[in-house]
Amino acid sequence: MIERNVIIYVLAGLLAIASWWWLQLSPVVLEKEAVLEKHSVDYYSSGYQKREMDALGLLKREVRAVKMQHYSDDGSVHLQAPEIRFFNDKLPPWLIQAERGVLSNGGKELWLHGAVLVSRAATKSGRAIMIKTSEVRVQPETSYAETAQSAELSSPPNVTTGVGLQLSFADPIRITLLNKVRGKYEIN
Repeated sequence: MIERNVIIYVLAGLLAIASWWWLQLSPVVLEKEAVLEKHSVDYYSSGYQKREMDALGLLKREVRAVKMQHYSDDGSVHLQAPEIRFFNDKLPPWLIQAERGVLSNGGKELWLHGAVLVSRAATKSGRAIMIKTSEVRVQPETSYAETAQSAELSSPPNVTTGVGLQLSFADPIRITLLNKVRGKYEIN
């Protein structure tokens, strides 16, 4: 009985040594742990579109972009050619178009980079409005936008230019040019 146990232990030991030797001869394939770079895209979308409704189920905001990329480290969303529409009960929607945009701070701030165009169609009582500027910070939740760059506000046939702009899309609508304001107005 003891001889039988010794034989089993010797065979188990030889099997362990043979396994170790075989492992040393064959190339070891180790699974590499997926390591994300510090600022890397964790998901993206082409033809991105997002709609937000108010408490009554009416369309409040719409965001479209040619491409959207979400970054895992800071939660920012990078948009290529973004278009943002702010809807209002009584007025045509405001449309903001830019070359690029970055949505950060949990969606509370949208930074628009490059050329930015802000427009609204004419109403029964007012003319169409178009604002050309760049580098705009938008606060979507409060319907507010601002820039420190030069801006051109046109409501044909009138044109006003200035440096620095503040815009509130909510009722009442307010557009403020901050510095070096010049205007060309035509009276009918």
